[in-house]
Amino acid sequence: MWTINDFLTYGMVSSWSTHGKLACPYCIENNKAFTLTNEGKTSFFDCYRRFLPTNHRYRKNKKDFFVKRVEKDVAPPRFSGEKLQDVVSEYGDIVFGFQ
Repeated sequence: MWTINDFLTYGMVSSWSTHGKLACPYCIENNKAFTLTNEGKTSFFDCYRRFLPTNHRYRKNKKDFFVKRVEKDVAPPRFSGEKLQDVVSEYGDIVFGFQ
């Protein structure tokens, strides 16, 4: 067994874009990323709290987080293999490599 512990390497090995609003492979379109006003960069800060258990103390903590709100959303559902295949098949034939 092996794992990839570097997110950028994960993107290279899996061909998943690890930049921009769709960078999170778990959230996909259901992410809460936002753009920083001064730099124009995508930020996922504070988005991880919805993955915590609903009774976790960090979900209710407004003082120590950027968004200053109680997190009430739940984590997005995980795609089954069949659902993921349906999403990928909408893109048609994908050719990998240089041409």
